[in-house]
Amino acid sequence: MMAVLMGAVAVMGGCGGKESGGSDDAKTEGGDGGTFIIRSQGDPVSFNPDTIGDDNGYPIAQNMYLRLCALDVSKQNLVPEAAKEWSYSDDAKTLTFTLRDDLKWTDGEVLNSEDVKYTFDTIKATPSYYFSASMGNVESIETPDDYTVIFHMTNPDASFASILGWYATFILPEHIYNNGQPWEDNPANMEPVSCGPFMLEEYKQGESVTLVKNPDFPEPAKLDKLIFSIIPDEATAIQALKNGEIDFYENLPTASAKELEADDSVRVVYNKYPSPIRMIFNLKDEKIADLALRRAIATAVDRDEISEKVFSKVQEPEYCLYPSMIEWAANKEDVAPSFSIEEARKILEDAGYTADADGMYVTGLTIDVFEGNGYPDTAKLIQATLKEAGIGVELNVQEYNAWNQKVGIENDFQIELQGGFMGPDPVALANRVGTGQSSNWGGYSNARVDELLAMGVATSNQDERAEYYKEVQKILSEELPYFNIVSFAGPEANSTRFENLPFDGEGKWAWADYSHTELVK
Repeated sequence: MMAVLMGAVAVMGGCGGKESGGSDDAKTEGGDGGTFIIRSQGDPVSFNPDTIGDDNGYPIAQNMYLRLCALDVSKQNLVPEAAKEWSYSDDAKTLTFTLRDDLKWTDGEVLNSEDVKYTFDTIKATPSYYFSASMGNVESIETPDDYTVIFHMTNPDASFASILGWYATFILPEHIYNNGQPWEDNPANMEPVSCGPFMLEEYKQGESVTLVKNPDFPEPAKLDKLIFSIIPDEATAIQALKNGEIDFYENLPTASAKELEADDSVRVVYNKYPSPIRMIFNLKDEKIADLALRRAIATAVDRDEISEKVFSKVQEPEYCLYPSMIEWAANKEDVAPSFSIEEARKILEDAGYTADADGMYVTGLTIDVFEGNGYPDTAKLIQATLKEAGIGVELNVQEYNAWNQKVGIENDFQIELQGGFMGPDPVALANRVGTGQSSNWGGYSNARVDELLAMGVATSNQDERAEYYKEVQKILSEELPYFNIVSFAGPEANSTRFENLPFDGEGKWAWADYSHTELVK
C-alpha cells in the first residue's frame, strides 16, 4: 500500500541548485554548520520508520526520530536517546525507562510516556509491523507519570533493552497517529511530525531527501542540513565521492575501498556487524521444500571464492548459522555444509534425482537479489557453482524497494539473498525463524525451535541462554531453512572535511546519527 502511495507522491518543495551537488558553497549555504551529503542507494519506503525494515529509510529516520535507547556503530553499545536512564528489576521481568523532559514534536507538542506506550502497544497489536514479534514477551506497558515507562514481561528477558535499540522502534506521536487509520494510511507518513535533531525539508523521489536542523531540539545539530542523495549505481556514487559531490558512502564495494585508501581527501573505516549475507529458502515452494535439494544447494556454494572475488577477503566465509563474531552464542560445531561439487551431486543422486543429457538434476529455480553491495556478483558466482552441481537457477536482480516488495512483503520467491542485522543478541533469531514471525519470509516452522527460543529469553544466565541458542542452530544446520555465506564488514568512506561521523561515537551516539558530524575548523 505504501509503495503505491510513494510512487504517486509529488515533489515536496524543490531540491536543486548547488545543494544537490557538493561544492564548497553548498557546504556552507544557509548557516555556519554547512551541508553534509550522504549517498543513499534508493528511496525510503515512507517516513514512518516502524512498519517495516527499510534500509534506505533507516538513516533518515535516525536523524528525524528518537528511540528510547539506541546502538552505537562500533560495538553495539546501548546509548540513551529519548530515555536518559533505564533499569531492570532483579528478576529481569520489569524494565523501567525514565524519559527526558525537554523533548518536543516539531508541531510543538511535548513528547511523553503516552507516546511511548501508544507506539509499542500498536506495534504489539499489529503482527505485520517489523518489531511486533519482539513484543511477544511484553505483557503490558505502564505509564505512572509523563516521563516514566515500565515494560512488564511475561518471562524474564535481560535482552529487551538491546533490541529496543535497533530497527523499527522509533517513538511516534500519539496525537498524530492515533486517529483510527492504520499507520500505513496516515498522511504523516509523507508530512512527518518528528522529534529528532533534524526534520524533513523536502523529498524528490529518485533524487534526494533533504533534512534541516531542528531549531527546537535541546542539543542542536552541528550541521545545518543533511542531504541523502539517491545514487543507485555504485560506480557513479564512487565517482561522486572522489569529485566531492557527496561526503559519505556507507558500505562501498571493497575493491573501491582499497583504492580510496590512497586518496588523502577520503577516510576509509571498516566496521564489522553481525549481518552476514545469507540464502533464504521459501519452504512453501514445492521444489524448495525438499531438504535434499536445499542441502545440495548449500553444499555447492563456494564461500572462499565469494569472499575473495567479491569482497577482497574483507567479508570472510561464514559457516555458523548465527554470526560467529558473537562468540558466546554462536554454535561453531553444527554448521552449514562445506563446499563440494561432488558431494552436492551425490546428495541429489542419493535422494533419487536423475541427471538429464546436460548433466542437470534440477532446472527452473530462481534466486531473487537486490542491486548493490556485492549481492548480484555473489549470486552470479553461486549460479555458476550450482550449475556445476547440476542445479540450474536464473537470477532476478531488482532495485531494493522492488525486491523488498516482492520478497519481503509478498514472499514471492523460491530462493533469495539478503543481509540484515542478527544482533546484538541471539533473541533476534526469533523474528527470523520463529513460527509466523514478520521476518520469517521463508515460512519456516519448528515447534522445538519455538520452544528453545522462548527458553532463551526466559533467563538472564548467559551460559544457559547459549545452550538454548546453540541447540536452535543445530536444528537449523540440519533443516537448512537458510544458511549464511560470508560475514559482513562494511567499508565506509567520508570526506576528510568532516569529523565526528557515526562510527566515531562509540558509547556516545547511535548508528547513522549525524547530529554530531561537523565541518573541520
